[in-house]
Amino acid sequence: MEESIKVEKVKWSHRKIYTDIIINAPAEQVWDVLKDTKSYKKWAAFMIDIEGELVDGDKITAKFQLNPSKENYNAIEHTISVEEGKEFYWAEKGPMGICDNHHFKILTINHQTSRFIQSDELTKGATWLLGGYLSKIYVKGYQAFNRELKKEVERRYQ
Repeated sequence: MEESIKVEKVKWSHRKIYTDIIINAPAEQVWDVLKDTKSYKKWAAFMIDIEGELVDGDKITAKFQLNPSKENYNAIEHTISVEEGKEFYWAEKGPMGICDNHHFKILTINHQTSRFIQSDELTKGATWLLGGYLSKIYVKGYQAFNRELKKEVERRYQ
């Protein structure tokens, strides 16, 4: 499975996280699965649900399960930005003043293959204290989500 991971400590209060995965499907099919937020409960790891639609400027509630061995989850409301068919993201202050700049992006490699990128930038607030810890959790979660997205897209369209 072709995937990349990069975690960078820019400074004490600034971390960058990058993950990607190759999906054997056109970008349109990857987008169709991503925008089908009602189905996340059935297949998604880490980000186990989104309440709301992927519409530019709308609010969604993203539910994250930080520890897959437990049933509890964190629910955080976000105002999202959407570029239809290509990406969605939020960039706002969350718990403990940490600013989260979380992106979900699809790139076309060719007519049958796409690269899905999930990246994040953590800044401000308690990032200086929790940045390393959160980065480790997020990388595992993003990788799990990416792999499950790949499986779901390829299952639906292959």
